[in-house]
Amino acid sequence: MMIRKGLLSLLMFTVVFTSVVAFGNAPATASEDKEAKVDKYFNLSNVEEIVVKFKDGVNLSYEDGVERELASKKDRELSGTFSEFPDLKVNRLFTIFDKQSKAKQDKAKAVFQNYFTIPVPKGADAQKLLESLNRSELVDEAYPKLEAVEPTLASNTTPVQPSNDPNYSFQGYANAAAQGINAPYAWQYEGGDGKGISYYDIERGWALNHEDLVAHSVPFLAGGTNQSTSANHGTAVLGVISSVDNTIGNIGLASKAQPHAASYVRGGFTNIAETIILAADDLDPGDVILLEVQVSGNAAGWLPVETWEAEYDAIRYAVSQGITVVEAAGNGTVNLDTYQSYSGKYVLNRTSPDYQDSGAIMVGAGSDTVPHTRMYFSNYGNRIDAFGWGTGVHTLAAVDTTSTTGYQSSFNGTSSASPIVTAAAISLQGIAKAEYGVTYPPYQLRDLLRNTTYNTPSSNPATDQIGYLPNLKNIIDNLPAPIIDTTAPSQPANLTSPSKTSTSISLDWDASTDNVGVDHYEILRNTVLIATTASTSFTDTGLTPSTAYTYTVKAVDAANNKSLPSSLYISTDSGNTVTIYYKKGFSTPYIHYRPAGGTWTTAPGAAMPESELAGYAKYTVNIGAATSLEAVFNNGSGTWDNNGGSNYMFGTGTSTFKNGTITSGTPVTNTVTIYYKHGFSTPYIHWRPEGGTWTTAPGQVMPNSEIAGYSKITLAVESASRAEVCFNNGSGTWDSNGGSNYFFNLGTSTFDSGTITTGTP
Repeated sequence: MMIRKGLLSLLMFTVVFTSVVAFGNAPATASEDKEAKVDKYFNLSNVEEIVVKFKDGVNLSYEDGVERELASKKDRELSGTFSEFPDLKVNRLFTIFDKQSKAKQDKAKAVFQNYFTIPVPKGADAQKLLESLNRSELVDEAYPKLEAVEPTLASNTTPVQPSNDPNYSFQGYANAAAQGINAPYAWQYEGGDGKGISYYDIERGWALNHEDLVAHSVPFLAGGTNQSTSANHGTAVLGVISSVDNTIGNIGLASKAQPHAASYVRGGFTNIAETIILAADDLDPGDVILLEVQVSGNAAGWLPVETWEAEYDAIRYAVSQGITVVEAAGNGTVNLDTYQSYSGKYVLNRTSPDYQDSGAIMVGAGSDTVPHTRMYFSNYGNRIDAFGWGTGVHTLAAVDTTSTTGYQSSFNGTSSASPIVTAAAISLQGIAKAEYGVTYPPYQLRDLLRNTTYNTPSSNPATDQIGYLPNLKNIIDNLPAPIIDTTAPSQPANLTSPSKTSTSISLDWDASTDNVGVDHYEILRNTVLIATTASTSFTDTGLTPSTAYTYTVKAVDAANNKSLPSSLYISTDSGNTVTIYYKKGFSTPYIHYRPAGGTWTTAPGAAMPESELAGYAKYTVNIGAATSLEAVFNNGSGTWDNNGGSNYMFGTGTSTFKNGTITSGTPVTNTVTIYYKHGFSTPYIHWRPEGGTWTTAPGQVMPNSEIAGYSKITLAVESASRAEVCFNNGSGTWDSNGGSNYFFNLGTSTFDSGTITTGTP
């Protein structure tokens, strides 16, 4: 066989082919900023849920109901959001993870614990809520959970009964180039029919007992719902790849591969990312996931699923495990080069610094005629890697999940294109596994299918921008050995901190090099992994002032080889502090505050504890680099003192607040210190500065003193020269000197059985 000679030669002289990409124009200047109208494509009034990805380092517990914990992060935008929506709930997106298992999670899955969902409160403005979340410094990306459907244009066609003659003659997409992918050329080689490879089709419904599928005994991923309304779509997709090689119906392009079905409708809700994670964990390196789904979002048409951030990270996870992911580009007629995420980033444009590479093979739709042209509905752009037939695809059909027969000749959209490219990927993995004992890493397989020399171009690649139609003969005739990458990237050099504050540290380093390519960098704080990034900079926030931290950066390639670490020991700046003595207007005062220009605490704020001076509460705030503190006071139950709406401003250092007036320094006041010989086992003191205002009965508990048998308290009597006092047990028994009360002079006095003496006991 010809392949043997070629492959054996390549075992000795391994050639790695790098794809050549025809890039389109650079993105146009954005006409709107990050807070642009998020409802310009979809009416968000009916949105019921928002997905939020928090930044690395926010470190929320991964459990439902973390809104109180999130509120404690003191982010201004979120504080305002919680104030406006006090019933807001913040729940985890992935039910397969929880707080208890967090420490045991694979580091590759750590990113998924940054994802939460927020149900939109009844009557709330979803657009306003979304914009507020995206303004938060703690939020990486917030986006509405919109509709997700299979990327097909046509409605289900009427199934036909199979004839006695095979339908292979109708499957032009299997033919030799330039018409098809030349599947028969691959079939003649071991593994070229998909043998030894498993794959998951992720969508909503299938007829798994169809006569041309039943022999596969297709496993169904537990926890999903097989929806009858989508059975035709899923059955058609499986038919392109896996129709059994028998005497009836069609022949799958990779008929010996083992298909699996996974519905992303789980527990009655759409959770595509969770489905991807579970499918990846059920496969082996070299296997394949097909994403037969398109989603709505920040564009006028359907989008690829990776535009949802959680799904993007789930795809990256699957690829990091050696799983090839094939993703429909979607039928939205959207130029992906100019698409912007809800945070204003050009995440699908390879020429943009915002570009996010999920690692998936993205598939556009071309015509079934030669030369192939982009179908009018197909999304396009330099992100798309390959195309398949987007019209006229003959495959299986189904009325519902119980159908056992049915065929159709007009399956179309990126739905029909994606299984064609998936089958090509499976065939190449099967051949590699048979010939070399190992499969291609996902990035190498994608390069083969993107290769402009081997594969069939569209009529005008520069304007069609849907990639290339796989040509299995050309690829196989020039087949390289799989790259077994054991070389780690170089150590990140020149790790520095270009800037820092009392609560944040920025890091910067030189790019590492690698024999294949650096995939990302790991950032560790005090030996704990806190983030991964594809860039060469990172800012860690929410830190403690005047605290030393050790940061470590490692470069990681696609094969998970890690470089030597680079480390930096650095301290946050010392923050400014504000200390407030509060003369009690509220018996249990709360302070609601923010560093000037910063983020408010969550109402009602923090309770102010008793100070060392009776009658005063005391609270200290580290305000970082700010130079003043803006504050209001309340009783914790809705009664406020906000200076008539103007709030109070406190400078750094110590201030005293009394009756709406702020003075610098600690309270200037006369004091009376009383040692009380126990008459009551737990004595309370009810008092006032002579001629002043009484405490609220029963007064204050008198703490034990340094002298056994005595309690002790110091009273701030302001400008008075005496304190008027009576004692009680806190339960209604009083000693008020026969109704005349007791009077204590300034300084220290001892009270013993009704007698007052000057000095300590």
